[in-house]
Amino acid sequence: MNTLSRDQLYRNAPAIFADAPDLSVSNRYGFVPTINVVDALKGEGWHPVRAQQTRVRNPEHKNTTRHMVRFRQDPDRQILVGDSIAELVLTNSHDRTAAYQLDLGLFRLICSNGMVTPVGDMGGIRVRHGKQVVDQILDGSIALIDEIPNIAGTVEKFQSMRLTPEESHIFAQSALTMRYGEDWKEVSPIQPDALLKARRSEDRDHNLWRIYNRTQENLLKGGLPGRSNSGRHTRTRAIRSVTEDVRLNRALWQLTEHFAHLKDQPRAT
Repeated sequence: MNTLSRDQLYRNAPAIFADAPDLSVSNRYGFVPTINVVDALKGEGWHPVRAQQTRVRNPEHKNTTRHMVRFRQDPDRQILVGDSIAELVLTNSHDRTAAYQLDLGLFRLICSNGMVTPVGDMGGIRVRHGKQVVDQILDGSIALIDEIPNIAGTVEKFQSMRLTPEESHIFAQSALTMRYGEDWKEVSPIQPDALLKARRSEDRDHNLWRIYNRTQENLLKGGLPGRSNSGRHTRTRAIRSVTEDVRLNRALWQLTEHFAHLKDQPRAT
């Protein structure tokens, strides 16, 4: 496990170390630096392994923009969920655009890919900026970890369900709609089948878990060859925005749960 040092955290996401909020916030804003939360989680055995922040054009917003830190436990305490490791995903900003948000995540070992898994109706722990942020985040981390057995059961269900080629195509088409909107056919440089291509032999199975994995990785990492509206050869872009990363991850997980629910329904005779 490659734990990020403070220098690495700063290089990847300087907003973690902000010492004041954006000038636009009111006097009622309870400022707590993200690094305080990072240090508190680290004290509970959760170590930062990935950090990023949304790119901004105005350098004045560099230290307050939305950022994300993913945490993993010590190797001897890590919780496996299928072929993945449970993580905590912390997002925040200091410019009024987001409260502290803590989600349960999965890091898939085979592809070094991180997912965000909404937990039931709760979806995650949302904490408003204020003096009690650190304590509330720590309490939330315990609540999320208690949900891991339910997530593990969901993954097992996904693994047990096989999709037909037509169902897989519909799944990928739905993912493109989430990424590009209802007019994806006019905007997307790729077709649905491109999202279903496996990047490694281990992912070639047609169960729902593998279909989800391939779609999620291809959609977020980008690099897929396609054509622009003008017919020019191009490649899809990786998702760099923290907001879009979490949004798409959540939406894809919920889409997969929806497919699993539909597959569970008895067919009409």
